Amino acid sequence: MKKTYGSAKVKIDIRFVQNIDRKMSSSSSSSNDNSVRIRDYATAKTSETTSVQAAESIKNVAMGIVEASSSIRELILTLHQSGAIEEITRAARSIRDTANEINDTIKNLNEGGIIKNTASAVDETTNVARDTMHTVKNATREAAQTAPTTIKTLKEVSDKVRSKVTENSSSD
Repeated sequence: MKKTYGSAKVKIDIRFVQNIDRKMSSSSSSSNDNSVRIRDYATAKTSETTSVQAAESIKNVAMGIVEASSSIRELILTLHQSGAIEEITRAARSIRDTANEINDTIKNLNEGGIIKNTASAVDETTNVARDTMHTVKNATREAAQTAPTTIKTLKEVSDKVRSKVTENSSSD
């Protein structure tokens, strides 16, 4: 609790001290009485206050609690009237239901072996695709190596066909 004395702000720690040792006489030292101790952190001195000062401090704390409680009540009422609480409740239920559905789906997939089978199929498909890629690479390499020979052969065949066509047309 902070209280202003003049122009300085002081943090006060209020502690209630009670006589715990019942064996001690009632006329024992003031350190074992039921008084209130206040520690002033600004001056680091401990002093005993009168009952009136303690009551005033307690009254101020209680008024702060009442004010805070009233503010919280107003906030809750506003949240309730605006429908925010119901909306948050619906959202939380929706999230919970979605999480449960996802959990159930994953359990079903695991129990049915679908995840394992899918992973195996992906692995198998990857291997087949890799083999196909190597086959296409080799075929392309062979085609590139044989292309000049193939072109030469096609040219020779084409020339022979032309010459026969030319001979046949000149003999007519």
